[in-house]
Amino acid sequence: MTVPVWTLVLLFGLFPETVFYVMREMAHVPMHMAFTNTPWFITLSCAGFLGWFTYERCREGGAREDIAVGKAVQITVLALAAFLPIQVERLPAYLHIPIPLYRNLILAVIAIKMTTWLYLMQLIMRYYMFSGLDVFRNMPLFFPSALESFREHGKPAEAPPDSAQSPDSGD
Repeated sequence: MTVPVWTLVLLFGLFPETVFYVMREMAHVPMHMAFTNTPWFITLSCAGFLGWFTYERCREGGAREDIAVGKAVQITVLALAAFLPIQVERLPAYLHIPIPLYRNLILAVIAIKMTTWLYLMQLIMRYYMFSGLDVFRNMPLFFPSALESFREHGKPAEAPPDSAQSPDSGD
C-alpha cells in the first residue's frame, strides 16, 4: 500500500511547479495569503523527507552513524537534483531555444533531473517490492569524508556485553 503513496510523493517532486500551483488553486488560496509562494517548498520538503527516510533505513540495516549520515546526505543531494522546479512537460518548447548554450544547459539539467528521479524511484521500489533493507546496506557511498571515516574505523564495533555478563554483576 505504501508504493502508491511513494509514487505520488515522487511524482509531486518530479512536477513541483505544476503541483504547487494546482494545489494552491484547488485550495482557493490567493498569492498574498499563501504560506509560501514558491515550489521550492515541495522540492526541499520531499528531498528532506527522502534523506531522513534513507538515514532511518540505513540505521535499521545496521550501518554506523557516519555511514548512515553519508548515505542520507547523498540521497538528499540526488533528491534536490531530481525535484528541481523545472517544467519537464515543456521539453518541446525548450528544444526551440535559439541560443545553443542555453538550450543545451536546460536540456542537461532536465537529463540530470530525470536520471536522478529514475534512480530514486527504482531505489524506493526495490526497497518495498524486492530487497528490503539490503537496498540501503548495499548502496554505494560516494562522499570521500564518510569513506575516510570508514577506512579509519574499519568494521563496526562489536556490541557491548550485556549487564548480566559483566564482571560487576557478581556471577
